[in-house]
Amino acid sequence: MRVLIVSFFIVITASLAVAQDDLQTVLKAGDEYYAMFDNAKALEEYKNAHLAVPGNFEATLKTIRAYIDTGEDIDSKESEEFYLKAASNAQMMIENFPDRAESYYYLALANGKIAELRGGKEKVKLSRSIEVNASKAVKIDPNLFRPHLLLGIYYREIANLNWFLKAFAKTFFGGLPDGTNEDSLRELLKSAELNDKFPRIFYELGLTYDTMGKKDEAVKNLRITLMLPKADHLDDRYKKKARELLKKMGG
Repeated sequence: MRVLIVSFFIVITASLAVAQDDLQTVLKAGDEYYAMFDNAKALEEYKNAHLAVPGNFEATLKTIRAYIDTGEDIDSKESEEFYLKAASNAQMMIENFPDRAESYYYLALANGKIAELRGGKEKVKLSRSIEVNASKAVKIDPNLFRPHLLLGIYYREIANLNWFLKAFAKTFFGGLPDGTNEDSLRELLKSAELNDKFPRIFYELGLTYDTMGKKDEAVKNLRITLMLPKADHLDDRYKKKARELLKKMGG
């Protein structure tokens, strides 16, 4: 009997080792596509890794990220399907890894992307989740730059939300979390402090400074956006927007 038990554990251990080897092989393939900004192919590899070893943190995180990135690449109503899958997986990630900042960040990001595709009232409803979960991510790990970036964008949008949506939020949801342009600036500056090589941060800083009427600082940060090398699949899009805004500003 003892021999049978030992043999059983040897088989199980060997199977787990094979599964882990397969997982790393598939994840590596996904990483290679991700490095080339081929998010659709990266997604397929990450999904295979996620199915091979359900509940693995790295596989789950990279699958969620690829769902969002692929949706952003599609950039149409069809993107919502990818964002919804990202949100569903992020919710499961919170259940499995409640102590990891990334779990809350990706739920906040996925809901933010869904909100962009929804009407005003639904946008307001979803926006509450963005601030709550991004703030949880910052509290758990204040050294991740992405949650600070997301909060910086969120606070600027809330600060400049039109009066109708603010009134709607107050009537049906008791209002929205406080958010000012100063809050936006604080979070974006923190994000830039943590990662000064990410063009999107400086583009968003340019927008916030411009909203605050600080043209010189806006121009400075938009120029930094153009100077930095591409670090994300959306950087070409934001560099184009930065050029257009600089042209309008005469900078």
